[in-house]
Amino acid sequence: MLENVCKDPQMLVDVYVNYDCDLEAPNLFERLVTTLSKMAQGAQSADPNSVVANQTTSIKGSALQCLVNVLKSLVDWEKSRRQSERKRGGIGSSEEDSAGESVELKSREDVTSNFEKAKAHKSTMEAAISEFNRQPVKGIGYLISNKLVENNPASVAQFLRNTLSLDKAMIGDYLGQHEEFPLAVMHAYVDSMTFSGMKFHTAIREFLKGFRLPGEAQKIDRIMEKFAERYCADNPGLFKNADTAYVLAYAVIMLNTDAHNPMVWPKMSKSDFIRMNATNDPEESAPTELLEEIYDSIVKEEIKMKDDATGIGKGVRQKPEGEERGRLVSILNLALPKQKSAVDAKSESESIIKQTQAIIRNQGAKRVFYTAQEIELVKPTVEAVGWSLLATFSVTMEEGENRPRVALCMEGFKAGIHITYVLGMDTMRYAFLTSLVRFTFLHAPKDMRSKNVEALRTLLGLCDSEPDSLQDTWNAVLECVSRLEFITTTPVIAASVMHGSNQISRDAVVQSLKELAGKPAEQVFTNSEKLPSDSVVEFFTALCGVSAEELRQTPARVFSLQKLVEISYYNIARIRMVWARIWTVLADHFISAGSHADEKIAMYAIDSLRQLGMKYLERAELTNFTFQNDILKPFVILMRNSRSGTVRSLIVDCIVQMIKSKVGSIKSGWRSVFMIFTAAADDDMEPIVESAFENVEQVVLEHFDQVVGDCFMDCVNCLIRFANNKTSHRISLKAVALLRICEDRLAEGRIPGEALKPISVDADSAFDVTEHYWFPMLAGLSALTSDSRPEVRSCALEVLFDLLNERGSKFSTSFWESIFHRVLFPMFDHVRHAGKESLISSGDELFRESSIHSLQLLCNLFNTFYKEVCFMLPPLLSLLLDCAKKSDQTVVSISLGALVHLIEVGGHQFSESDWDMLLKSIRDASYTTQPLELLNALGLENPMNPSILRDLKVHTDGYQFRSTDNGNISPLASPSSSTRNTNASVSQDHSQDSALQPIPDGSEGVPSPSGRAQKSAEAGSLQRSQTIGQRIMDNIFLRGFTSKPKSPTSETPVPSSPLKLPESLEPDARDEEESPLMATVRGKCITQLLLLGAVDSIQKKYWDNLKATQKIAIMDILLSLLEFAASYNSYSNLRTRMHHTPAERPPLNLLRQELAGTSIYLDVLQKVTSGFNDNNRQNLESNGSQDTEDSKLEGIAEERLISFCEQVLRDATDLQSIIGEATNVDIHRVLELRSPIIIKVLRGMCFMNNKIFRKHLREFYPLLTKLVCCDQLGVRGALGDLFRIQLKALLP
Repeated sequence: MLENVCKDPQMLVDVYVNYDCDLEAPNLFERLVTTLSKMAQGAQSADPNSVVANQTTSIKGSALQCLVNVLKSLVDWEKSRRQSERKRGGIGSSEEDSAGESVELKSREDVTSNFEKAKAHKSTMEAAISEFNRQPVKGIGYLISNKLVENNPASVAQFLRNTLSLDKAMIGDYLGQHEEFPLAVMHAYVDSMTFSGMKFHTAIREFLKGFRLPGEAQKIDRIMEKFAERYCADNPGLFKNADTAYVLAYAVIMLNTDAHNPMVWPKMSKSDFIRMNATNDPEESAPTELLEEIYDSIVKEEIKMKDDATGIGKGVRQKPEGEERGRLVSILNLALPKQKSAVDAKSESESIIKQTQAIIRNQGAKRVFYTAQEIELVKPTVEAVGWSLLATFSVTMEEGENRPRVALCMEGFKAGIHITYVLGMDTMRYAFLTSLVRFTFLHAPKDMRSKNVEALRTLLGLCDSEPDSLQDTWNAVLECVSRLEFITTTPVIAASVMHGSNQISRDAVVQSLKELAGKPAEQVFTNSEKLPSDSVVEFFTALCGVSAEELRQTPARVFSLQKLVEISYYNIARIRMVWARIWTVLADHFISAGSHADEKIAMYAIDSLRQLGMKYLERAELTNFTFQNDILKPFVILMRNSRSGTVRSLIVDCIVQMIKSKVGSIKSGWRSVFMIFTAAADDDMEPIVESAFENVEQVVLEHFDQVVGDCFMDCVNCLIRFANNKTSHRISLKAVALLRICEDRLAEGRIPGEALKPISVDADSAFDVTEHYWFPMLAGLSALTSDSRPEVRSCALEVLFDLLNERGSKFSTSFWESIFHRVLFPMFDHVRHAGKESLISSGDELFRESSIHSLQLLCNLFNTFYKEVCFMLPPLLSLLLDCAKKSDQTVVSISLGALVHLIEVGGHQFSESDWDMLLKSIRDASYTTQPLELLNALGLENPMNPSILRDLKVHTDGYQFRSTDNGNISPLASPSSSTRNTNASVSQDHSQDSALQPIPDGSEGVPSPSGRAQKSAEAGSLQRSQTIGQRIMDNIFLRGFTSKPKSPTSETPVPSSPLKLPESLEPDARDEEESPLMATVRGKCITQLLLLGAVDSIQKKYWDNLKATQKIAIMDILLSLLEFAASYNSYSNLRTRMHHTPAERPPLNLLRQELAGTSIYLDVLQKVTSGFNDNNRQNLESNGSQDTEDSKLEGIAEERLISFCEQVLRDATDLQSIIGEATNVDIHRVLELRSPIIIKVLRGMCFMNNKIFRKHLREFYPLLTKLVCCDQLGVRGALGDLFRIQLKALLP
């Protein structure tokens, strides 16, 4: 009788409802099951005689059978109730057939004049529509063959949109086809719709008005993918990429089904909907406000996926709406994460029990028997007895080898797993499954018996019949399969099965295991293709976990890794949204496997990755999608992280093979391809670098048009990295050449993807192209200009400036500013920040020449695009003059040489403000680089001597020198100038041979011991035809090679307070090493000379272009430089320094600066005073203010000229008077050193304006006559020339 009760599903549920749910009745159903469990487990005491034992065994079997029947009955009752509910849900959705329908016909001729022809056309159209509503593909073929539509996708798409009589379900089915022509029709259908300005949910409503979504996930995927692309194209900027719109479209359809289908419970909340659309990257997620708006709209009003009118085909029956909705639920749930119930399972069961109890109480005293109908009652029923049943099955399996009882346990396990799965009882389901897995004993093959084989057989059967129920236990199941394979393929392990049993039993078990390892185990992987999406993702995740464990074993196993590749092939056709989730899991595992210590395993993993990548590249990728890039990313990570050259070489080979076979299919994947090649460019193995570069070269030369979107930038970065590679300069040079090819294509307007986009149509487009395409090339070439290889450095420099010169006319002002600050100026950081040992000690002459050439090219570029970049003159001058202030003589030479080049080549374009800025910069540099240390430490005989006070009190635009409390000289600068510390002591070094080198050609010579000047005074002017580098001499402190005096130095008058030099200046220490301070002074003196050269260049070439104030500024600069040198070279100072200088050496002096300054200063003053500009002034229109300025300038120049010449002559005559009074060797030596200056002034006076000379003859004549007795032949010769030229005309 108990067996019959246990087989009656309705009775069991009714017993539970009427007794176990009644507060006043006993728990009859629970007691029944508990008692049967105790009987099945043998809890009753038995008599030891055999009759009682057999009866006990029989009772155990019967009890176990009853328990199994209970579970089966509950399963049957749940199925029957669910089916009845589905039938009731389908009654209210009966179809309504409509007879009359209107078909709009468009004929190419006038159908009104030919009724018969119109009728025939209508009949043909009706036949075509009828055929389409039965079989869409044949219907389209019928239409095309009868020329009702043209044979192109656009015409067919228009027919599908405009013909109302078509079955909407058939339209959706046709649009979802994967064949080439239907796919093109679907694209044309979507492209014919416009979603501009539409809200997302409104767009979907509009989109789904014309057809019903098909019932296959792949078809829905293709349609929604195209919808997402079209919506993003019509509404740019709303989403970061099309993937976001694609996921959101799925979510909206899911929400529509969830909200308006009574079969779905619990309903999706707004927070669930927002969480469903959330991604790891917030920028890729749809805005929360948009999601909330969509949720409210969809919940309020259902999206109608079909209209009320039905098709013309009467025989076409549509599925009930409830069934259709359920089907959509099942499809769409495959692609979206599972929803977790917010209600606790225990609370839910208690609620159901309380409701049932309330129903019984409401019946009153009648005690009416309640017949259960609600499907929800099954769950608390199973919860009441589930754990007892599981315990019974487990105890029975552990007891012995009774095959019938083992078979019953297996049936019980299957029924328990099924019922707990369909009722959502995850904890109990997990317990049933893990118990079954444990009873396989695959973890302990020595203890395995035949019952364990049956448990394994049952587990594999569940994988085939109910794979959905495994869910979170896939990991345990796949571990069993892995162990099974290991046992059956490892003879040593197979021999240990059933240790201690007889050989026949052992062989039988081993044979059974081998059979299960065959097709049953293989079906586990083959059936993965049938799994819903959530389950298949769990399946892949579990298999990756098992594979990772296998790879950690010793030796490592690849069984699960092989299966991963196989099931990836099985599931490659899944919709892209699902495959993306799968690939997220696979990618991490393949990266881990590809990084395995065993190269063979790593190479197998990479080759498997290549196969999957090749397979996926067969699928076409639409615009704005990036999944190809995601597929290839593992290669990038492995290429960057792998330490094995063999593995890296294999990765490059794999990518090369992909390019050769799938070059036409690669779109977003180019980004990863170039990232891999970029990593290869840094490889230390030359074959890898060469192989990668050969393919990059082929891509650029042959497949440039395939490089789409932002991948163009990755291509440029890749080439730049190859140009920087250190293994082969040949590759570097080729990479630079390829960069030039990319630049040419870009300049033609061929923006990647075959889209022609002019560079300078408007400001926005110019900015986009400039910032996003030009800049990486320019920055990369800029970095290459500091490459250690001369040929690469030279090539990059040439290409960079060629590019800027050729394309610069199309660049915007803002981009030019960016180019100067971020591309060009950084090229000279090594020069700007050069220290004392940087360029000189390196001895790299090629690097020095490259820096000079770079600065010259920069100045040429500035001059070429002066109108566009004139605003960059201040930072350019700052760069040049910052370098000019360095102590490194090479840096100074390079920078000031470039400054002169800038002035000579582009000075004719300078505006008045540019000249003002240039002269102010030169003036500031001249003040900053004055070697004040000479005045501080190398002593003046009388610091307050009036002859040098002018130099100590120079005031120009807030810049002056002041005397500090300790007697040192320090500058008082304007806020823009920095105060230099001049308190350091200066040491003098006479040991450097370079300090005694003669002046180079083209400069004034130092007097020989005989007193004759080596060259005429006119040759002392700076030669503009020479470069700055040629004009630099190794030591600027010129000393004449005077003969040792015949009389001892004791005859020389000793100053009242002789200067005490530091110990480091003693003769025995001077020959050791030049002090840092003396090196600083040397550098400053060089800078002063070069600044004189720059001023000379301005006054010789652009004097006529300057305003009067600018000419005065030049005079001030020259006077400042000249007076400083003159004060240091004064007669008294020279004599003082002679006391501390060996007789065979001249004292430290600045005669070179003074001589050069005197020459330039006289040239400038005589230009103004000689009437040189009279002709130019006559050509100007009468302008009173101009005449006034010129007159004022001439007056200033005349005053300065007379004052300067008179001062030089007066100092010379004073010295001559001393010579006449007392014979002194030091005085003769001083006069010999000073004679070139005197000669230069006398020569200059020869060409002085006659009127000015005669006007001031009264002051000049006494001074000139005193020089007649000068013992310097050069001075007397120059004086004779002056008398002949200026005074001869005055004689009668």
